[in-house]
Amino acid sequence: MRMKILEQTANDAEEEHIWNDVVVLHINHCLDNSFFFNDVLKRLFFEVIFVAVPYNNQKVDSNYPNSCYHGLCEDGTYQLMKNGKNLGICHPDFLEATFMLMQEAFCREIIPLLQNGKKLLVIEDGGYHFEVLSRLRALYPDIEKNTIGVVEQTTSGTRNSMSKTGYRYPYPCASIARSNIKMELESIFIGQRIVEELALMLYEADAFLSFHSVLLVGYGIVGRSCRMALEGRFCQLSAYDTNEDIRQLAGEEGLQVYDAPCEEMFFHDTVVVGCVGRPSFGMEMFRCFLQGKAERIYLASGSSKNVEFKEILEYLAGNRPAIEGLSLICVEQKPLYTKYSFEYKGTTKELFLLAEGKPVNFYREGVISLTYRVIDLVFAEMLHLALYLCNHRDLPPQLYILGDDNAITKDISEQDLLELWFQENRFYSKGNTRAFLNPHPMEESLRKIAWENEYGNDN
Repeated sequence: MRMKILEQTANDAEEEHIWNDVVVLHINHCLDNSFFFNDVLKRLFFEVIFVAVPYNNQKVDSNYPNSCYHGLCEDGTYQLMKNGKNLGICHPDFLEATFMLMQEAFCREIIPLLQNGKKLLVIEDGGYHFEVLSRLRALYPDIEKNTIGVVEQTTSGTRNSMSKTGYRYPYPCASIARSNIKMELESIFIGQRIVEELALMLYEADAFLSFHSVLLVGYGIVGRSCRMALEGRFCQLSAYDTNEDIRQLAGEEGLQVYDAPCEEMFFHDTVVVGCVGRPSFGMEMFRCFLQGKAERIYLASGSSKNVEFKEILEYLAGNRPAIEGLSLICVEQKPLYTKYSFEYKGTTKELFLLAEGKPVNFYREGVISLTYRVIDLVFAEMLHLALYLCNHRDLPPQLYILGDDNAITKDISEQDLLELWFQENRFYSKGNTRAFLNPHPMEESLRKIAWENEYGNDN
């Protein structure tokens, strides 16, 4: 397996410079292609510490020659590991386990290196480090001052850098979350993988996509890509979105559109795909299901964190007020889903939570979310941004979105990278490459509104 564009980017950089004063904290999925990226990073920087986010049950080879922190999921808890050896720490919560892994990496390895004059560069998928750095200020007050910057891959992770008043950290954040390559090329494969994994999980539940209603919660980049991947599967497609212009687009593209939760959403048994990157299917929508005619709903997350069904997870855990007239009859746990059977005002209602509410395209052990050839361009962009931050340490501390009008965008040609990718892999394309990829018609608007988060409309 190879990543031609990433390797060429690293080769070109290696000929010019090795950054011996930089320690990299690499936070990524516990997948083979992430380890490949990690090995490439090790060629260019003094030290690379890898924290593998425990979305799935994949185990890390104990012989992996690197400082690698990961969570081995056993019996519903996360056993925190380093290089295959148990650290004697476990935690039942996915997010807190991830934070604890990072804190261990900082305390055991990164802070001692910073105290000896090294600088920190964060390369991550998810925006987790912002929370952890805030926890470590008391232990090492100079930690942010000695941070060159962060390269972020996801929209939800980039949002973590923002507050109501804008970007809030004393070092730059360079994000590819809304780059042309992410929005136009990678999204095609993300949508396909979500639908493929969703179909497998439904099969285990004696269900399928065909002849079901499928509700896309969010019709932004991922939601629309899921719609394209669902075409030809005999589904009734609908979309719920808080943005009026995006709802109009979804309607023009043939979907039933909703601007607010309602019982009509659940006239038939419904597969719900959360594509927002923050809590989307909440208690209001759950009550609409209870009052609707559908007997079953299947909840599947299409975003990079387990946040789409946060309110439902809290309710199922007993951390939200009871719903009058609703009683839990039984819980049936299977490898790929959990089935909750309820009685509600004399009727039976069933909720199938797929992949524990985590991203379905990362969940199965050994699953490939994106192949090496697809993730190649994404990792190449991240490396380009990392190198830019190392070479421009006087860059003002603000958010730099690849694709926006800024210094980083002017330095990196996404079009050249895209055309090189098609050429090197001998892939088929037709005419203008970007037009051929059928990008989201509201791409430019989505690039802007993605950062509004809870402070405005969001997709």
